[in-house]
Amino acid sequence: MARKLLFISKYRDIIQEFLDAMKDKDIQIETAQNGLEAAALLKKNEYQVVVTGLTMDGYNGEQLISYINRAHPNTACIIYTTTISAAQLHFFINKRDVFRVFLRPVNFRMEFFDALEEAFEYYAVKVKNSEENAERQEKTVENKKQILGIEQKMDNEDSAKMAMGRYMKRLVNFTLKEYAGSLKQEEWERLAGVENGMIELCCGGEKSLLKAEKAAEQLNEIVHI
Repeated sequence: MARKLLFISKYRDIIQEFLDAMKDKDIQIETAQNGLEAAALLKKNEYQVVVTGLTMDGYNGEQLISYINRAHPNTACIIYTTTISAAQLHFFINKRDVFRVFLRPVNFRMEFFDALEEAFEYYAVKVKNSEENAERQEKTVENKKQILGIEQKMDNEDSAKMAMGRYMKRLVNFTLKEYAGSLKQEEWERLAGVENGMIELCCGGEKSLLKAEKAAEQLNEIVHI
């Protein structure tokens, strides 16, 4: 990926000085002399690094950096200005995530260029972290979908079992009358309880396990009568 940089300054001589210092560097550089030009470029392009002054016509440096924070959160911003107060410095570093602040004049070929190299690396790290976070979020969403699908399937299976259980329970009275007509009323009721318990075991799920165990005990008693 090409390394792209936007240099913003209202002073044409400073822009030219920067371009001369970077002419043998592997960096694609675009420039702007006011906030409106810079805003138009920022809306159309993604830059790994933006170097900007603070005072200029149209949008000032603070407004541009605020826009970059929202629209291009991975872009590394460097301020190059004549003066800056302690309060401004604190604000830009801690609230606007500004990567470096330089006061004029500075040698663009020395410490300033070292900062540019670090800024490009900083951008690459932020992009990688963003991609990894997006991948984790995508996996989380997919896992949630799978869990919901499994739960839905389980709910459907439970509903089917319960429906079958209700149907089988309605048949108990008919079958007992047909095949156990000779039993006494007390024996008939106990046997019906056993039948219903067995149906609970097959169709009622875990909540009916105790009922099924009790039914098994009753069946054992009946067998040994």
